[in-house]
Amino acid sequence: MSAQKVQTGGGLLADSLAELQKHRGSLMAAGIISLILGSFAILAPLAATVAVVWIIGAVILVQGIIQLVHCFKSAQWSAFAWNLLWAVVYIIAGGLILARPLLGAITLTLLLAAFFIVEGVVKLGLAMKIKPAPRWGWVLFSGIMGLVLGVIIFAGWPGDSLAIMGLLLGIDLIFGGWSMIMLASGAKAAKA
Repeated sequence: MSAQKVQTGGGLLADSLAELQKHRGSLMAAGIISLILGSFAILAPLAATVAVVWIIGAVILVQGIIQLVHCFKSAQWSAFAWNLLWAVVYIIAGGLILARPLLGAITLTLLLAAFFIVEGVVKLGLAMKIKPAPRWGWVLFSGIMGLVLGVIIFAGWPGDSLAIMGLLLGIDLIFGGWSMIMLASGAKAAKA
């Protein structure tokens, strides 16, 4: 017989449950933080949208500056022109997002819709992987909600872009946080 562990359905469940129990505390903490951040985003959706846009714009701009510094430190590199172009694109994109956050919000809202759809699919896959762990259905529900939110954004784009990104981000954070809390509490209940 091989030295590899043969896992049956019960073995997978036991392994998944052991992992959930091992990380239950951090999972619960992450869920609570997600609920709090989601609540803030729902209470102030325009502020959440603008904050997200500014953070993204700043990160892109800083990356462009870092790339530009690298570009001139390696000026002898044969790919200097492409490296410089890369830096300039990042600096222009980051600068435009920071200078015109509302236009940035419209563009980023479309990207957020795609993110929610991909996230929903990933959560559905995760739910199927951890099934039948206690309360795995919450992860499934969170994945379905991610897909629904992505479709809602696409349906209202671009008109709802200014507040929808913050509002839907808050909703997604709440559902994701709740699913983490339910998994953590399910692991505790199964442990007893």
